[in-house]
Amino acid sequence: MSVAAISLVRSVNTGKMIAANLAFRQAAALAADAGTEAAIRWLEPQVSTAALYADQADQGYYASVPQGLDISGLPTQGARVAIDWEGDQCAGSAASTCVSAAPALAADPAGNVIRYTVHRLCRDAGSPYSGSNSCLMADGGSGASAKRGQLSYGASSRFGKTAGTYYRITVRVRGPRNTTVFTQVLVHY
Repeated sequence: MSVAAISLVRSVNTGKMIAANLAFRQAAALAADAGTEAAIRWLEPQVSTAALYADQADQGYYASVPQGLDISGLPTQGARVAIDWEGDQCAGSAASTCVSAAPALAADPAGNVIRYTVHRLCRDAGSPYSGSNSCLMADGGSGASAKRGQLSYGASSRFGKTAGTYYRITVRVRGPRNTTVFTQVLVHY
């Protein structure tokens, strides 16, 4: 009977630990939204300028996506480029190149530390409209005119006629009990 009681106590404790870990993970995933919003707020005013044609490493922005990028920063076989999430120059990473993330946002009330990087989805830095550069671009719409009585979303003034470049925002949240969550969002302008 004592063995059954010990087994029951251990089972309840394990269930509580699993529930707590899930709660920490969910809180960290929700906190990632703050990182995405901060990246969008940083990105939006610069989209219509040439400032995004070059890397801004101190802000965690890169005008191209390097081949062999490892977003985890862990020792990964075959990774050539790692993101420095901890500010330790990618210590322990097998990558040959270490790139910076944006400065950490203020920790939220739950103790989550949020950092992000933004990669323009282009092969090279420089103008996305250059013939030598290859970028993932959003279709700007057909520009067809609307006929009388017909609803045509492609002709709406809300949708621009020029193609927009895609940007990938990667957010890492580090929380209590070493909870780590990564999220990625694609945006285009």
